Amino acid sequence: MNDSSLLNNSQENPDLFWDISSITNKSKAIHFFQSVSSSFCVYSPTVEKIYSNFEVILPRDHNSGLIVLPNPFAFHDTFNRVNEEAIKSTGILLFPGEVFQRKGLIICLTQAKTKKIQHIELDSASIFLNRLYLRRFNTPFLPILLNGDLKEFKANSPYLHLHRFDPTAVTELSQFEIKSISNTINERFQAMIKNKTHKRAYI
Repeated sequence: MNDSSLLNNSQENPDLFWDISSITNKSKAIHFFQSVSSSFCVYSPTVEKIYSNFEVILPRDHNSGLIVLPNPFAFHDTFNRVNEEAIKSTGILLFPGEVFQRKGLIICLTQAKTKKIQHIELDSASIFLNRLYLRRFNTPFLPILLNGDLKEFKANSPYLHLHRFDPTAVTELSQFEIKSISNTINERFQAMIKNKTHKRAYI
């Protein structure tokens, strides 16, 4: 697909074009995003869709951004009519471990009461977050990405803010459809945790 076609797609749905013009180290941010993006689904509020099958495309002038391009033939991998209220901000951040002189990927959490920031390895963080969200919201932690979630820390390291899918806030889908979305999100996230390659990606 040429740049003109990519541009048309992003104009039809502006959520597909991720602006990274404010990020200093763009190549590092792109590499980080490409290395972990397949472990997440992406939500588009403009069209109220969740994409679980997509490519990360770099236009020729990728200094300004990247394009999340859904597979147009994978209809079963796109979930429609997902109201925006079902996608919620968490304040949970995903960093490459090198930021903290550690291996793999690190989840950063801010404690509600003390405001203390915890840096937890992805494997342990996943278990903790699932228990926490099941206790508080009666749903597992189901991370999902939105346009704008790729950010930069101190003009040096990229990180991702993680939104979450809240099955209890969905208004227009059947329980079967909600379960299918939840399972897809969870399977992708768990696959990243089980895949040991993420532990070698950032050392």
